[in-house]
Amino acid sequence: MKEQPFESSEHDLVGYASLDLKSGQDAFLTAIFPNYNPQRFVPVSIKVAFGKEHLTITLYAHAAGEQPETRGELPVKKFKGILDMDVFANYVKHFSVSFSNDRFDIDQMRVINR
Repeated sequence: MKEQPFESSEHDLVGYASLDLKSGQDAFLTAIFPNYNPQRFVPVSIKVAFGKEHLTITLYAHAAGEQPETRGELPVKKFKGILDMDVFANYVKHFSVSFSNDRFDIDQMRVINR
């Protein structure tokens, strides 16, 4: 598993997620972000934040063909959109999130009540 792409020290629980889209990544991103062009950008990270009435979808994308900077940094463009939950659900085939408590090593976890 990869480390979270955002800070985790200020949250009660942190975790991992997986997302499968019905029509693929490019169809989803071009529908949500009108100024996103899959020929010009490569998705690096997508953040989904649940609000009280909607979702905020943030895409961080790298310019296609552009090399990382000499300092080892990867320049990205930020795209941001607001979606109602039912609209988001129309694009999703599978969405799974798992949160854990950082006080424990999840690799040592053993389920005892199968």
